[in-house]
Parts: sequence; structure tokens; C-alpha cells
Amino acid sequence: MQTTPLTPIQTDSAPRYWASSQTVQVAAPAKSPFAPESTVAIPNTPDKLVHVISAATPIEQSVLGWRQNNSWPHIRPNSVLVAAMSNHWSPGSWQRVADMIQYTLHAGAPVWLHEGQDRNFNPFDAMGTMRNEAIIEAQNAGFEYLLYIDNDVLPAQDTLIRLLKWDMPIVAPLILEPEIGRGLHGPSREANTGLQPVRWCVLSMLLFKTSVFNCTGTDFWGDPMGADEGFHFKRLWSFGHRPYIDTNTQLLVYGRPHYPLATNRIEQQPGETWDEAKIRTYQKRTETWRDKWASLQRSPNRRPIKGTTQHIQDGEYMPFGSPDWRPMADGATLSASAPSSNRYESEKPVTNRIRFNARGGTRRITGG
Repeated sequence: MQTTPLTPIQTDSAPRYWASSQTVQVAAPAKSPFAPESTVAIPNTPDKLVHVISAATPIEQSVLGWRQNNSWPHIRPNSVLVAAMSNHWSPGSWQRVADMIQYTLHAGAPVWLHEGQDRNFNPFDAMGTMRNEAIIEAQNAGFEYLLYIDNDVLPAQDTLIRLLKWDMPIVAPLILEPEIGRGLHGPSREANTGLQPVRWCVLSMLLFKTSVFNCTGTDFWGDPMGADEGFHFKRLWSFGHRPYIDTNTQLLVYGRPHYPLATNRIEQQPGETWDEAKIRTYQKRTETWRDKWASLQRSPNRRPIKGTTQHIQDGEYMPFGSPDWRPMADGATLSASAPSSNRYESEKPVTNRIRFNARGGTRRITGG
């Protein structure tokens, strides 16, 4: 393969580059962490078409160069809106997510974090509305990707980079149910077997290309009473999409998943009358709502993980925009074939329950 030299045209802001639909020129001095650099020179023939493509950074130029022959371009390649389902962070989860975002920014991908407003009237009854709102946010802002995350995830720094490298419409990390070890996807896939297609997976962390929602519209997600993962992925399949699991990248979660249908469905236990079953179900729902309502009165848990001494503002871990933040030396590799690193080996997740914290409005932190 030959590389065609390229001279940038200097503007008031940043260098702009000329590229062609048939001649791919890569002028980036830095190697892209997402894809290898490659170029192909095509003679000047009557059917040669010229396109002008600009890049905001050398890394973006490298990504665009690779995509010219291997994928499809985007004005901000690998840009991601990280959409957190409100701000009810479990202990340690906020810092883990913040460091993952910082690591991704350092790798050259533009990332925003958006804590969505909790729109639930009863526990979990408006999660679909919140996810649909995230679609609108991502599309309006022009992101290439939308990453859904719950407030109890404990990602490694390189988790998002690993998912981006697959260049897939829908991809998720491998999640095992705490205390049980069962894969929260189906059919079951073995760890460290690469990218695997599945029929469904949990929504704890799920990366979408926003173009997927060009098919479904912005009212895709239904609220969870009756509309579970199986239903939603069946709908996606009707548009020709299915999720994939990156089995090389495991995501830890703070607690076992909650199933709204199980909380509300009346099921008789052996020796129990129907009236007794209804009373027990009502008491269970009341207890669930009471616990959540109590948690909504507390401030969001953005406290740093024990042992963290830097990037703390008013008791909260806030590394965004800090010139001193650096990836950990033991951290992460950009190789999609290697197991994901875990920065916080000493911080063991609590798995007996999911805790919620205070309700709050929308909070947006941007970078890149």
C-alpha cells in the first residue's frame, strides 16, 4: 500500500485536509487508537470523484483515512454521548465512569456525559422515556454513538475504547450476574471468545450507533412494565439489527439486576391464597418504593473511591478538564484482543443490593 503525501491548508482554527473518495491520504502524526492507518492511491481517471473532508484533530484524520475504504465517515468520528440513567450512583461507580470518560478523551474520542433527569413516578416506570430522551440528546448534538449506562456499573478505564474499536451498530461488554456468575445475555457466550452475536443482553452498558435509531425513531424504548430486553431486541431485529457482546471485555456491576415485572407480577407461592399473594405483592412494591423515595432525599454519591487524593472538588471526584489527570500505568491496553484491565483491584463491589441516591436535575459535563 502506498501513502500519498498531503499538505494541510492552514486556517484560522486548525489544519484542514484534502481527501478523495478514491485516494485516501493520512496526514496524522499520531497513530489512531481505534484503527490502523492505511492508504490506497488510485490513478486520476474520468470516474474519480473528489470529496473535501476536514478533521478537527490528527487522530480524527487518521480514523477518517482508515474508514474511507473500510467503513463510513462521520463529522466527529467516535464521538460518544454517555447517557447515565439519572444520578443515583452506587459507591465507586461515579469515579469509574468518570475515569473511563477521561481515558477515552485522552485517546482522542470526543465524549460528553449526560446525567438524565429521573422521570420515574413509581420505581422504574419511565426508564423507556429516559432512554428515548437520550436518543434525542445524542441526535440533536450530532454524536456518532450513544452509550447507555446504569448508575451501578464499574467499568475499567479502557472499556469504552474497546467497544468503539469494533465499529459495530450495537455492542456491549460481557456482564456476569453478581453472586451467580450467569451471563446477563442470551444465548450464553464464553468469556474471551471475541465478538459474539446474541439475541438479547441487559442494558447496564450498551453502545449504539445513533444511526440505528434512524430506523426506529426516538420513541423506541417502551417503559419496562411489559417491555423487557427480549421485547426491545425483537423490535430491533425487525429492523435488521441485533446486539453483539465483546466477550474479551468484562464489566463489573455493583448489584444484581432489578426486574420490574417480577416486582409487580402477582405470583402465588405454595400454600398461599390469592388474596395473600396480592397482599404480599403490594407490600413488596410498597417496600421498593419506600426505599427508593428515601434514597432520593440523599445527595448523589460522587464521592471518590477510598485512597483517591486528586481531582476532588467539594467532596466530589471531578477530573474533567484537569491537565494533571493521567491514565494509570497498569491500565489499559488499546488491543481489542487482550483482557480488560481493572484499575481498582482493592475496591470490591458490594453485590447484595443496589443503592440509590438523591434525585436531581440534568447535569452535563463535556470534553474533547
